[in-house]
Amino acid sequence: MAENRGNSNLSERERRDAFARLFAQHDRWLFAYLVSLLGNAAHAEEVFQEVCVVLWREYETFRLGTDFVRWVSVIAHNQVHRFRRQERRAGLQLSDATVDLLAQDAVERIDLLESRRDALSRCLDKLPDSDRQLVRHCYGDSRVTFKTVAQELGRPANSVYKALNRIRRALYECIERTLAVEGVR
Repeated sequence: MAENRGNSNLSERERRDAFARLFAQHDRWLFAYLVSLLGNAAHAEEVFQEVCVVLWREYETFRLGTDFVRWVSVIAHNQVHRFRRQERRAGLQLSDATVDLLAQDAVERIDLLESRRDALSRCLDKLPDSDRQLVRHCYGDSRVTFKTVAQELGRPANSVYKALNRIRRALYECIERTLAVEGVR
């Protein structure tokens, strides 16, 4: 695989493409990491944009075959601190030490989160088609409410809510069983 051959054996285009693949593989994790550090999706989006600018400006310094997530997390962590310095507001905020601990924990847990995401995908595939459709309706668009979905489906909102609770419980149990069988904890 190109990522394991190092920087010097690849053309500029191959390096850029390999870097782009790594970024695409981890961009959702990066955004979730930023949300966990900032506690606010809008702030995370703002910092995410800045992190992307830095990543693409500095991508040539990344050594293909090394730990991309750790490299990105250092850049993201620095951008979070920069953002927090610029946006100091009156009121309570997490201390820098707490943000540092959250950052370290998030990086250490990436493998578990990826395993859980993979298990969720497999468990979703095991659901009956009607349950999968309901999940897509309710969670496919963040602007949709249970009430809207219920109206579209011609069902009482309470029945949609109860069905989603049942589905979430089934998915949780499936994920836990899957991870237990795989020895992931």
